[in-house]
Amino acid sequence: MTVDHYRDVDPTLPAMGASILGPRTMSVDDARGVMAGDDALALALMHGYARSYAAVSGGLFAAPIGALVAWYVGWMQFALAGAVAFFMLGWVVMETRRRARQWEAVISARLAELAARPGGVGR
Repeated sequence: MTVDHYRDVDPTLPAMGASILGPRTMSVDDARGVMAGDDALALALMHGYARSYAAVSGGLFAAPIGALVAWYVGWMQFALAGAVAFFMLGWVVMETRRRARQWEAVISARLAELAARPGGVGR
């Protein structure tokens, strides 16, 4: 996954972590840490990092296409493997996006709150 540069800008923001299943599950303390952040650049970088996990959905296109091609040419073992991979990737994509969307929601709320302040985000 990408590098989380947001902590280079504001090390007080909680670390989202990184794994094949996306960022770690957000806790209430994590949400409070994000809501306490005042650096719009760091929050925007954090939001981009959370959004980067949408890229895992690309596997959902490759697996069934590979399975269909393998089936068409008669490679049944590869076709079966592609079908199994498709179903497993579906679960991974759902879990990854679920975790990332938790982070995105809180980051978006904080950025909106900062923008609503007198003088806006840049103060």
